[in-house]
Amino acid sequence: MTVCIAAICENGKYIVVAADRMFTSSLNVEFETDERKIEVLGKSCVALAAGNTAYSSEILGLSRTQLGQRDEFPVAEAAKIIKEIYIFARNQKVEETVVIPAFGKDFLDFRNKGASLAGYLQPQQNTFSQITSFASQYVLDLELLIAGIDDTGAHIYQVSNPGTEYALDKLGHAAVGSGGLHAIIYLSLIGQTSHKGLAETLYSVYDAKKAAEVAPGVGSVTDIAIVEKDKIWDCPDSLLVALESVSSEARKRTLPDLKEVREAYDKCHQ
Repeated sequence: MTVCIAAICENGKYIVVAADRMFTSSLNVEFETDERKIEVLGKSCVALAAGNTAYSSEILGLSRTQLGQRDEFPVAEAAKIIKEIYIFARNQKVEETVVIPAFGKDFLDFRNKGASLAGYLQPQQNTFSQITSFASQYVLDLELLIAGIDDTGAHIYQVSNPGTEYALDKLGHAAVGSGGLHAIIYLSLIGQTSHKGLAETLYSVYDAKKAAEVAPGVGSVTDIAIVEKDKIWDCPDSLLVALESVSSEARKRTLPDLKEVREAYDKCHQ
């Protein structure tokens, strides 16, 4: 229950990413904290996760280990590693929650030896088929965005259940979470592309996040970061105030005046 957004702008010079801070506990209680959802993977690459926090911590933690101590790496490599660990984690949860309760750990040992169906299960093929069907339909409650800039340009990847990777560079923007659909519709309707300017994209991403707040489980607190070739820059409060000011005024006019946003960015970025 959240929203995470990424948008490429200025022909790949920047990527603007945004997220809320809403979390859901194991008791299905929603709350906002000081914890951010924009996870730094390298000096020019971030990951944003929507869904089960425990799963995202596990997958991103293992991904950082595989990436090693490197500050720089191809964004495609990071996406591939996250996808492979996602598949591994999903298979592990399927075994823990579906297979072992139904057949016991002996079945896994038998399968790992290369056998297809244990003798004691052969009279219960319908049961085996049902469990196999449940396992194939198992949904890992997690969606991930990987956004970064490398020597080949700016890239956005999405990794979703059951471990499918999507390259979204051409579209230039993406959103996941319970508010993802609202954000994507907003960005599509305003014609957001990778050719838009930074100030315009900052405004568009901010307003897309605000549009997503009508969805269940999306928090009101907004974090925005800008990914550049050699660094990741967090938007300070002064820039968020400028974005909110322009956003509020734009609702009264046809076209927003983004001069205030650009001036705030330039002042904070000096």
